[in-house]
Amino acid sequence: MEYCDLYDRDGQPTGQVIVRGDAIPEGCYRMIAGVLCVHTDGSILLMKRHPSKRTHPGLFEASASGSVMAGETAQAAAVRELREETGIHCKQVQPLYQEAGDGRLYRGFLARVDCYKDSVRLQPGETVDYRWVNRSELMDLLQRKPSPVIIHPAILDFLGLQQKTNAAGL
Repeated sequence: MEYCDLYDRDGQPTGQVIVRGDAIPEGCYRMIAGVLCVHTDGSILLMKRHPSKRTHPGLFEASASGSVMAGETAQAAAVRELREETGIHCKQVQPLYQEAGDGRLYRGFLARVDCYKDSVRLQPGETVDYRWVNRSELMDLLQRKPSPVIIHPAILDFLGLQQKTNAAGL
């Protein structure tokens, strides 16, 4: 059983803990951490979601993400999720965005990595494929109808692609 801390809308801990998957009480939030992985050569890691995932099955995602566990910081969760979903070890991440909605607080981070690109490892039940793309390739994918990529609007902003695409965010 996995436990998650609950937070107020400002990201302050309430002192309450819930079992992951349980209903979130009114006025409380569960924190989700995501991390965009950018190689030192500028390429962006896309991870293909498992076809059994409840949301966005079979689509490529421009982040590794998951719940922040009880007692864990959002930054530590981002580092953990990147390692679990990709096999990439990164000691630190930089804040990229934050937002609240739907009973969840989203914290996005950036990981700049210098690893062998073929060292990515898939997490069973979570990911089934990966690809490293440059910005031009990402733009091409985002402009397909329907796009095979889901990407948070703040990541598009960070990459300088917000005005060049009409891709739907998460």
